[in-house]
Amino acid sequence: MTDERETRADHERRLASAQRVAVAMLHEMRNVLNPIVSAAFLLDANASDPAKVRELARRIEGFAMAEERLTAKMRELLEREAVGDAAPAAGVPRVPGSSSITAQEP
Repeated sequence: MTDERETRADHERRLASAQRVAVAMLHEMRNVLNPIVSAAFLLDANASDPAKVRELARRIEGFAMAEERLTAKMRELLEREAVGDAAPAAGVPRVPGSSSITAQEP
């Protein structure tokens, strides 16, 4: 009976940890997507200025690349978690009791 309780408690801890990671991921993804949406709005507003359009297009591309890097880091983190590796993914700091993933702005 004790083993069953320990197994259930371990499962609940892992589930809670996965939920914290998912919340952190969603937050960080939103942090990268917000400037993409803003730049797209500005792109439309400045359609008559070719230089501004090129600048904004480069910014959108940079933020999209940041999202791609973030996604790769999240995938690596999840793969490490799946195999129980205690080492954090490259460039992804760990905070005791939670996971913190930070995208780098271009």
